Amino acid sequence: MIDRRQIIVVAYSARALASCAVKAGFAPLSIDVYGDEDTRATSRASMTLDGGLIEGLTLDKVAGAVEALTGAYDPIGLIYGAGFEDQPETLAAIAGRTSIIGNSAEALKRAKDPLALAELCATNNIRHPPIAFDLPDEPELWLVKKRGGAGGDHIAVAHPSIGASVERYFQRRVAGNSISALFLATERKAEIIGLSVQWTAPTPASPFRYGGAAGPVEIDPQQAGEIARATAIIAAELNLVGLNSIDFLVGDDAVWLIEINPRPGATLDVFESNEAPLVARHIAACEGQLTPAPAMVTFRAAEIVYAPHDIVVRMNRNWPDWAHDRSAPGTRIAAGDPLCTTVACGLSVDLARAGARERAREIVALVQEAEP
Repeated sequence: MIDRRQIIVVAYSARALASCAVKAGFAPLSIDVYGDEDTRATSRASMTLDGGLIEGLTLDKVAGAVEALTGAYDPIGLIYGAGFEDQPETLAAIAGRTSIIGNSAEALKRAKDPLALAELCATNNIRHPPIAFDLPDEPELWLVKKRGGAGGDHIAVAHPSIGASVERYFQRRVAGNSISALFLATERKAEIIGLSVQWTAPTPASPFRYGGAAGPVEIDPQQAGEIARATAIIAAELNLVGLNSIDFLVGDDAVWLIEINPRPGATLDVFESNEAPLVARHIAACEGQLTPAPAMVTFRAAEIVYAPHDIVVRMNRNWPDWAHDRSAPGTRIAAGDPLCTTVACGLSVDLARAGARERAREIVALVQEAEP
């Protein structure tokens, strides 16, 4: 058997990237902060960074892990996911150790700069909610966001006691359904793979916490055209390459561009294809080629399951195959932290979403039954 080429995948959770890399014919070398069972099982090597989400993907830890993997293996490069949005300097530093297959540190920095994005949208007549860096009047009509944030945990409703900070900014609240466009980009062209509907799993402390996604969805053709136009302009202006996504709010009479995620993101589980693996298409796009793919005929949903209370995982081999991001036995999960991800297919987006939600309830029951 011909040995598979190795590739480093790094993110807060590397499981989805690792799984996609395997489907694309690679042996993944994973770096993340969870070290879940299925990530380890899928990867040729897996390194779990200590400190969890609180410390994140810090420069010293990521650089050390990349150096260890490049010293022990011969990866063709590195694909990164969520976790670098607020620290492009870390990405720039590891670019000196291995080839980055994706957007450069400079492109990442520009994409996550709220002022640069607002100006880019204004110049190109793309609707984007007004932003501010000082507390606006009527703060309840505004959101406060962390610069370089991702995943929804960093978003809250503004209130009068919030002061100005270089680490956050304010964005005017607008109404609409949350629609995300997953797309491939080269230096000259962008191609939307599919649109997904996304939802939140709110808590009092985190009202916009990410809950899941389902797709592909169809929307009004004119609104879909606005999304395609905005995507093409943003990709070209920021020199984006490979897999990226843009989040929109789609209302009855307006399409608002909300945020750019300049890397493979949360909908890999929704849009992955056995016939045209996303990691293979990502690599090709980074090399300047947009590869065709068959139309999706299956609707999929992926839902994050959060622990309803403090849990010590006792499950071993009895995880269902539709449950991903499986914690090892003995792992302590605090109330509100991710427990796993459930996936489901259906004859429609709504049925797929309902299936993933029902499986979320089922997995919580299974985990609780396994507790002593």
